[in-house]
Amino acid sequence: SNCNILLADKSGDMKVVECTPSMKKIRDAESFENGKIICTVNSFTSEEMKSYDDANGYQVVMDSFASGRIKEDYIETTKQLLKGDYGFMCQYDNEPDFETVWSSVFDLESLTVYRAEGDPRKKKFRMDNRLHDLKMRGQAVGKKH
Repeated sequence: SNCNILLADKSGDMKVVECTPSMKKIRDAESFENGKIICTVNSFTSEEMKSYDDANGYQVVMDSFASGRIKEDYIETTKQLLKGDYGFMCQYDNEPDFETVWSSVFDLESLTVYRAEGDPRKKKFRMDNRLHDLKMRGQAVGKKH
């Protein structure tokens, strides 16, 4: 089936792999005034893959960053973006038996994930430190050797 795979590391290297059973496209992060972002939604967004899918949510994200709506407090404003405050993202009110499974914001500096499990308008974003904790445990083990 079609899928998107998001890859990122703490150094800021970020990619999305857009895949179908017969082809793939690797997209790089895009640069904005305050840094780089990578976005993946339930659609393909690269020109080569658009014919396989529709990408409305992606354009809302890119327009929000390009316009400067996503400011210094990027975690909170990105949560607002995912809730649909800046345009359609995950609001499937009129689609029976179809809803958002999760929405996530990844902070690569702190290795913290903020995740809303379900519709982000109705579910709170919860902090998940597992990546940070895993890295810290790895550093502690490395120091013992």
